[in-house]
Amino acid sequence: MYLLGIAVIFGYHSTLSFRFVNNAVTTQGTVVELVPRSTAGSTRPPAPRTPNPPTAPRVTYTVNGIQHSYTPQHGRYRQRLKVGDTVLVQYNPDNPAQARLRGEGRILLPLLTSGFVTAAIAVGALLFLTRRVGSGTVPARQRALQEELAGSDDGQRLTVRR
Repeated sequence: MYLLGIAVIFGYHSTLSFRFVNNAVTTQGTVVELVPRSTAGSTRPPAPRTPNPPTAPRVTYTVNGIQHSYTPQHGRYRQRLKVGDTVLVQYNPDNPAQARLRGEGRILLPLLTSGFVTAAIAVGALLFLTRRVGSGTVPARQRALQEELAGSDDGQRLTVRR
């Protein structure tokens, strides 16, 4: 159940991501700064004195004459972008401040969702197939029949009702 619950959560976030990308408008933005950020999967920010911390690009983009800024939540150790680079930014047309870099979250989230769904199905199948192996218990109906047979000394046949 745990794996299935996690799969549902990741599936929900994948759906939100899919909806955002399908409704987003794409524009060009410019990298104005590389900001230290934790990598995906980490919750701790990089230590202040880390020699080469993971970084995320702070990008500015303009929509209807208003300049907006966006910084991804997670950084990379080998950041490919440099200050001054041009990148594609996808933003919500109803709220241009809500944005993401084009391609961000495109692979990792669906991959994690698929992995949890597969694991949940595999564990469920394994539990179903091995539900009686090694239990060593005799079902109550069978036990009652064995006791009835053991208590029958007169040699009469017993009728088994199903």
